[in-house]
Amino acid sequence: MLKWLGTGASGDGCKARACWPIGADVDLEVRESGKVCTLKLKGRLVRSESVDKFESACRSAIASGQIYLVLDLGGLAYLDSPGIGSIIGALRMSSSAGGTTKLVNPSNFVAKTFKTCGILGLFAIYGTEAEAVASCG
Repeated sequence: MLKWLGTGASGDGCKARACWPIGADVDLEVRESGKVCTLKLKGRLVRSESVDKFESACRSAIASGQIYLVLDLGGLAYLDSPGIGSIIGALRMSSSAGGTTKLVNPSNFVAKTFKTCGILGLFAIYGTEAEAVASCG
């Protein structure tokens, strides 16, 4: 189910493209502004359906010219190995397009999991979405 959100409430010209439930595990909100796409995840990024939809949103953003992906992970309570792989895939896709993927406020679980896996250092991490967006070239 896809729900159009219209223009962002901040008045900064950012379009909130879509907000839809991914399976029963995670909600994903996608906002685009220029070359930046912000994906806000809440819940659990697990199993194939939720991962497939997240990856599809990332591919769509890259194909539309948003080469900088900002992943707001503050509401992501849990992710499994396919979820980790999909976030690494987002980094690969954005890097291949000449951009990068940045993390915003990862939950304690996500930060600890990424550190344990040895991938936390692959990402620039920001406290707020505004800081992450401002750092995009």
